Amino acid sequence: MGSEHATPTNCRTKRGREPVTVYGQQKLHMSINNNVCQDEPGGLIGSILNPNPVSTGLRLSYEEDERNSSVTSAGENLKAALPGMLSLSNGVGVDVDLPKAEFDNYIRVQEENITKGLRDLNQRHTASLLNALENGVSRKLCEKELEIENMNHKNKELGEKIKKVAMDAQSWHYRAKYNESLVIALKGNLQQVIAQGAVHAREGWGDSELDDAASYTNHQGFAGGSGNVVSTKRQLNCKACKVKEVSFLLFPCRHLCLCKECEGFIDVCPVCQAMKTASVQVYMS
Repeated sequence: MGSEHATPTNCRTKRGREPVTVYGQQKLHMSINNNVCQDEPGGLIGSILNPNPVSTGLRLSYEEDERNSSVTSAGENLKAALPGMLSLSNGVGVDVDLPKAEFDNYIRVQEENITKGLRDLNQRHTASLLNALENGVSRKLCEKELEIENMNHKNKELGEKIKKVAMDAQSWHYRAKYNESLVIALKGNLQQVIAQGAVHAREGWGDSELDDAASYTNHQGFAGGSGNVVSTKRQLNCKACKVKEVSFLLFPCRHLCLCKECEGFIDVCPVCQAMKTASVQVYMS
């Protein structure tokens, strides 16, 4: 009967509570036996130890009455012991549920700690990854800034070189224009001199050395003398060696008076004694 009352109460403890139920049943049987012994001090044991010398029919009737009374008292004692047994079973269930609650609490705490640890680890990993990315991006930006600075420096140098080349080109352009205008002027003067020589040759003037010294019209007033015409035989001869044909026009006096050999070592015009600054070779046809 004890097991029938204990099983519905402790069904949630499953097999782990079976030893406790057996222990309760043993305790219940001991309590019943004690109660039987206390309630019937002169019961079965007394009847066995102290048999009365009565007749057989009376003794059988007495033993049957004693047996019925012991069974009745045992049933009453069992009914009285049921609440204690149930309270014992409930206490054992509480004792079992208490470690289970503590275990569940421990598991929950450990789960929270593991979750927190994983979250912290994830945050640290993310932070380290972001730091690595930031460092890499910063390094790349520094490299690109250095490259841009070098490119700007090279562009500046190239710009200065281009500007200098442009200025040189402009200067050469101006110089070429000036030389071109100078050549045009020299050609005009040369044609004028040749034309004047041809005119004077047709007129037949100029056989004297004085006219030969003034072979060219001096517009700047350097040459002396009264004549502007020369002899056709000597006007084209070099004024230094008196032999070879003239081929160089001197500047700034513009006298056509030196040959190729004499022009190399003479620095003064032999006609007007002006300092030679430049000379141009003229090919006479």
